[in-house]
Amino acid sequence: MGKRVFIKALLFFFAVVFVMIFFENSVDNSAMRKVTVEKEESLLPVKEGQDMKDAEKVLDYTEIVVNAVGDCTLGSDEKYSKYGIFDEELRKQNYDYSYFFRNVKDTFKKGDLTIANLEGPLTTSTKRAEKEYAFKGHPSYAKILKEGGVDAVNLANNHSFDYGKEGFYETVNALKKEGIGYFGYGYRYITEVKGVKIGVLGYTGYDDTEWTKQEIKKDIEKLRPEVNILIVSFHWGEENKYYPNKIQRNLGHFAIDEGADLVIGHHPHVLQGIEKYKARYIAYSLGNFVFGGNRNPKDKDSMIFQQVFFVDKEGKVAETKANIIPVSISSQKDRNDYSPRLLEGEEREKVLEKIEKLSQWDKITLE
Repeated sequence: MGKRVFIKALLFFFAVVFVMIFFENSVDNSAMRKVTVEKEESLLPVKEGQDMKDAEKVLDYTEIVVNAVGDCTLGSDEKYSKYGIFDEELRKQNYDYSYFFRNVKDTFKKGDLTIANLEGPLTTSTKRAEKEYAFKGHPSYAKILKEGGVDAVNLANNHSFDYGKEGFYETVNALKKEGIGYFGYGYRYITEVKGVKIGVLGYTGYDDTEWTKQEIKKDIEKLRPEVNILIVSFHWGEENKYYPNKIQRNLGHFAIDEGADLVIGHHPHVLQGIEKYKARYIAYSLGNFVFGGNRNPKDKDSMIFQQVFFVDKEGKVAETKANIIPVSISSQKDRNDYSPRLLEGEEREKVLEKIEKLSQWDKITLE
């Protein structure tokens, strides 16, 4: 009798242990089905009902985060008053080159690549172009980009030759000295991050003629086999216009049709909308950023456009996600102190709502 009771108790014990193990495994499997690849706000979830092989595929992606910002004019126009200009602010900061990007550098660091539009040469040349606005900064100002966490800059814009070819090539040398990449006007930028190759091309996009398109097509066809991610940067559009024109739309679509994974734009000095076209993003205007070209612009809204690429084992972009990080180009509201700050609370929401409104393409009448 006692022996039978002991055997029953032993069997009951093993049964309880088996149920506990089964239940624990069930919980673990359920949790695994909800595995999410995360970096900042980026998400690529495993949906309910997917098996473990699908979860493993998600984890096999290499995640690349690219930050893009708009017009950075590191200098001023010597033709105008020296009061409140970029160079004066640098002197006030005791030539602390880290001052300008100090509020956004940590955000840049969380990404894998940060690119900007460098609007104006870094040169000692005195041969100013005969035009209304011509900007320049000292070649040492390339340190501002290095200290700020900017990896590469676009040179294809309407101010790169404000001091002629001499000023342009002195800029290139200044960037080289500080290890800053550059692209546009015949240059292309290629870098490798986490085993993923990224290539960037830059253009001025003021027309969409067949000649312009063929140049873009030729460059993309040449670069595409060499990289996993291909980005095209356009200096285009009309100043102070909040909506892209037909040329911007045409060139943006064309670049993606030809193989670009992301298109970013600048020149209007204000934000424009974002379009998702054939599963790829076009950010039509990133606005100003560290902008020495205006001591107190009326519209100080800007953003860090953050693109998350999920690259599969074959080196193909399998998924993308766009994040918008609202910014003001100045830490001061009544003037431009040339030090962008991240927006919070109501200010942040207003910029997000603004971009959402500007991105409602069905309500846009193109000029």
